Amino acid sequence: MNRRARSVLAALAAAATTVAGVQAALTAPAEAGGKGDADGPDKVVIIMVDSLSKEIVRKYDMDHVQAMMRQGVDARRSYLGHLGSVTVVTHNVVTTGVLPKHMGWTDEGYRDVDGVLSGLGLGDDESDLWITSNWGSQEMFAVQEHAGHPKLADYLHAADPDSKVFTISPKTYAAWGLGGSGSDSIITFGSSTTCPGLPGSWREPGGINPPSYITETCGRYYVPTGSALRYDTMEPPASLYPLDGDRYTTGKDPDHQGGDVWAADAAIDVMQNEPDWSGIFVTLPGVDKAAHMWGGVDDDGGTDPMTHMDFATEVADEQVGKILEELETSGELDDTLVVLTSDHGSVAGRNFYGEYEPEANYGFYNWYYGDVENDVYLDPQEALQPLVDTGNVGLSYSDSMLRAWLTEQTPAKVAEAATVMAGLPAVTAVFTRDGDHYDRVTPVRWDRMTEPGERAWFRRHAQELVDTEAAEYGPDVIATLPDHTTYSVAGDHGGIQKATQQVPIVFAGAGLSRRDLRAPVRSVDIMPTVLRHLGIPATSPMDGIDYRLPTR
Repeated sequence: MNRRARSVLAALAAAATTVAGVQAALTAPAEAGGKGDADGPDKVVIIMVDSLSKEIVRKYDMDHVQAMMRQGVDARRSYLGHLGSVTVVTHNVVTTGVLPKHMGWTDEGYRDVDGVLSGLGLGDDESDLWITSNWGSQEMFAVQEHAGHPKLADYLHAADPDSKVFTISPKTYAAWGLGGSGSDSIITFGSSTTCPGLPGSWREPGGINPPSYITETCGRYYVPTGSALRYDTMEPPASLYPLDGDRYTTGKDPDHQGGDVWAADAAIDVMQNEPDWSGIFVTLPGVDKAAHMWGGVDDDGGTDPMTHMDFATEVADEQVGKILEELETSGELDDTLVVLTSDHGSVAGRNFYGEYEPEANYGFYNWYYGDVENDVYLDPQEALQPLVDTGNVGLSYSDSMLRAWLTEQTPAKVAEAATVMAGLPAVTAVFTRDGDHYDRVTPVRWDRMTEPGERAWFRRHAQELVDTEAAEYGPDVIATLPDHTTYSVAGDHGGIQKATQQVPIVFAGAGLSRRDLRAPVRSVDIMPTVLRHLGIPATSPMDGIDYRLPTR
């Protein structure tokens, strides 16, 4: 055991058997000399390229990402390993090391079975159902803390109480999930405003304790915003989920670029201004936005290249290279474990069961149905109408998989919903929750799986993946869909398909060798593996495996 491990363990060991004790210990000061030593790295950078599948890396020849795979430790058999395969879930999985069934919420929907949010006076008390990606930090932090799992930021502070952890994401809910309440600073976007002397509306930087060099009034981190800046995204199919400014793309103003450039620039500013940082977690959202709008790998370009996949993947790749270059130039790379991964991949919706309407953002009515605590969507697509007609849907969420939280959860009502869902277009199997697992209650429609390897993937992974959602707060009924199928927008994720599950997991820096991991590493394994390599003992149960990374 190295000195770092002994130091942290001394601060944690006495309370390591209970969640409450762990949380108390994580706030206790470590023994002298707790911040690393020559035995290993003492910093970690996590780069989450939203919607980056291995298929996308290959198709768009992402040079910096591929170089990192060659020169670092690439988990060549890696996959996401859980459902829902959505941003609001995976960002929390990666920095807790626990599966959705244990972490507090499992998907875009959440049933407040323990009264966590109602107990805080949140919501309208007419429903116990919530849309998780609409949560603010108050709601998400409350559910995280109720689940009781320390996050990576907490462990980094236990190792060095004087260090700082920064989380950066243009998506607010991704930032809350990745950082948690233990992050010293969460840098994201705030509200719209005006800037004296500058035309139009501007989205200001915000979050929790963002540094002054980020929030300088009308400075670099203000970006143009508004519905006038939709570029070519009011053309179908992008109009289902169009741009409304430069939050998720670079935009046309070279002094106020948004999206991935905004996030990477903020990360580099933190590195250059905060000598005591120990963790930087950053999300790059551009690929995800383009994939949703234009169908992922099926995008063939359009009027404005800036909104499309070719451009989005090039920009994301450049930002990965830029962050690594900053670490190398500053001499920090050998002391920093860098993790490159994604929160999910992308399914091209060649078989589309949503509906197009001319107004912007109609995709939300394809995604959601329900009158819940924090939103209302009551205009479902025709394909989902038979389920809605049962009168028993509290909330449904539909993307590359279908799930339903029922109003009445009796066995008869659950069976009714399962029967109806089995008859919906393209459904391959239906599962109902039974305690800590799901039972498949319909025959598998193998005839609907026509892509190479699709049936083998289902046999190997469907049950494993579905079971990761098995919690009281999760969906009552889940229906899987075949490859290239969405109910929502042109490109999506959320389900079991290879295209959304096969994501890169790569480790670099920190004295690592070029030997790859042969194990089937999952997103839930990232956290325990990071802790092991940093010499920080885990003090709370995790679902992930702590893989040993090969060093030089």
